[in-house]
Amino acid sequence: MENEQFKIIDLIEQICSEKGFCPEPMRVARDIMNTNIKTLTLDHTVNQCLQFMKGCRIRHAPVVDLPYEGETKPYFIGVVSERDVLRLNAPDSEENGKQKKDQRALGQLLLQIGTRKPKFVSPQTPVQEVIKVMTCNHVDMVDVLEGADLVGIITTTDLIKLFFRLEDLIHKLCPKSNKDLPPFETASNSSSKARILYTWIFRTVQEIMTGQVISLESQDYIARAIEVMQTEECRHIPIIDEHGKFIGLVSDRDILRNLPYAGKRPPSAPKKFREHLFAADSWTTNSLIPLENIMVRNVSHISPSCKIREAADILYKERISCLPVIDKQENLRGILTVTDIIRELLSAYEPAGQASVIPSESGIC
Repeated sequence: MENEQFKIIDLIEQICSEKGFCPEPMRVARDIMNTNIKTLTLDHTVNQCLQFMKGCRIRHAPVVDLPYEGETKPYFIGVVSERDVLRLNAPDSEENGKQKKDQRALGQLLLQIGTRKPKFVSPQTPVQEVIKVMTCNHVDMVDVLEGADLVGIITTTDLIKLFFRLEDLIHKLCPKSNKDLPPFETASNSSSKARILYTWIFRTVQEIMTGQVISLESQDYIARAIEVMQTEECRHIPIIDEHGKFIGLVSDRDILRNLPYAGKRPPSAPKKFREHLFAADSWTTNSLIPLENIMVRNVSHISPSCKIREAADILYKERISCLPVIDKQENLRGILTVTDIIRELLSAYEPAGQASVIPSESGIC
């Protein structure tokens, strides 16, 4: 602990050892990966992929090639995400007052859509490196390969579950704690180790949220939202009224659901953030749709004084990736994303004061 070179994970394991308690391992990818893998094949269509994801309640799936004669295992090809196929399910035109789906898009094979050779980790990759791979590459899932074999996947949900495991373990090791007050404020004999752990778990949203957030108004167009997202490398834009009060939220998913089928394979090396998702043959009337037509109203939100664990619970239970931070006057104070929670998790695996700087809103949300 000298010179602030300690790690939260080390302190937890030290206290466990002192108390004769053996926690489940949580150091490397193997310890946290999901082995119940649901895969698609290159021959599945976009429509089948959408139905598959909806039925399994997932947003990412590895894509495999079925084994040939004499082979025993499917061959891992890549991955497809909900974002990859959302706009392919978007309304293409209006016919007799009803929006019509583009059957060309829905009939495309994943052979044409899936991401080939995605970033991956091995079962022995340290948790902190898994987090960096995901955040630095703007991905919500990473495959775990042992040699050429797919043995697991790790999603942002798995990382949030790990965050819960660490917090629950700290409370178990230090049972005198309560929901509102760190015990060292009432118990002068608490050890320095306990003080460090309690400081970590009792942090509030305002300490880790993204405070500088660009907002738009409801009359702004989709084209403007795309411009902001690509310039700021963000996935969520708060919407405010003429008085500056928060009234809604627009995500990249909301935009993709309202963009027409592009009709061609995106560039392999995009120059802009999300260029391959927002790409279009030419701007259409869809880009001039006002944000008030697509924004989500009645958005779950939190206060700046909310505990990080409480915010993470909302993100996890509601299966959302962003929470606006609103004060008592309904003013927007910032945004808390899944990335912010994961950044807090990363701080438990790196020496105090030396945690890596990773993107906030732009990383995973």
